[in-house]
Amino acid sequence: MPSVEPSIDFVILGAQKAATSALQGALRAAPEIAMPAGESAFFEDPDFGRAPWLGFAQAHRGAQLRGIKRPDYLCSDEAIARISAVLPQARFIAVLREPVSRAVSSYLYLVRHGHLPVHGLDEGILRSIEAWRAGRGDRAASVISYGLYGQYIARWFEHYPRERFLFLPQTLVSKDPQAALAACRRHLGLAQEGQSLAAQPIERANEGLYDIGLLPYARLASLVKTRPIAGTYRREPRVLPVRALGAVMSRAVEGLARWRGQERPRLSAQTEAVLREIYARDCETLRGLVAPEVIYWESARA
Repeated sequence: MPSVEPSIDFVILGAQKAATSALQGALRAAPEIAMPAGESAFFEDPDFGRAPWLGFAQAHRGAQLRGIKRPDYLCSDEAIARISAVLPQARFIAVLREPVSRAVSSYLYLVRHGHLPVHGLDEGILRSIEAWRAGRGDRAASVISYGLYGQYIARWFEHYPRERFLFLPQTLVSKDPQAALAACRRHLGLAQEGQSLAAQPIERANEGLYDIGLLPYARLASLVKTRPIAGTYRREPRVLPVRALGAVMSRAVEGLARWRGQERPRLSAQTEAVLREIYARDCETLRGLVAPEVIYWESARA
């Protein structure tokens, strides 16, 4: 069923919560590139069975390059198997973020959007570690597993040569966005132009909510806006009137969070130490796969 036609030329793989929306916004603005807004769950159920990449390719036959973004793909065995079968000639871009802070952001995001129940930060992270250690493939376990970059990049390299991948540190995207964009254009074989990544907006949907006291209300708003997709861990928008009510609720919570002045919650020293040990072991693998400057968090702690 999957086609090996060059329907998609590149994929922004991830990582989660690593400013990939900024890169996507700039690349979408390039005249040579066709790229959908938001995330493309083409290689997840139930979308995969409909082969949506074929319709996307047909709709943009005149584009020099066609790309998609989905940060969940980087650390997903299912995505690796499906993408390598369908897109054998694709190139990939990944922005890596310090894994402990990524796990915290991922947990808060999943709670906010109704994928996980509300717990205090330490309890939520410890429950996620327990789920991951138990080998569960659910959203809680993904809080941890999606930061195991070394483990999963090694699996990607079993299917594609290393030169197909561009790995960028999140610090480069945030501090020198123009250099990050230039690196992406080189990797994709595009001419260097005066396009500015700094001028591209990051989608509002990615605005973080870190106020623990407001998370239950944000979660309720998301549950009003969306409903579960049967047989998956994903959610989809409800019918318009209900979705609109949830959107109003979300904006109210976001506005209140800004008014209160958000501070990022901090893990206890004990919980943070457990996370750091998990990711330190993975970094032993990662060091042999990417350039040292990509693992910026190691040099920062040195």
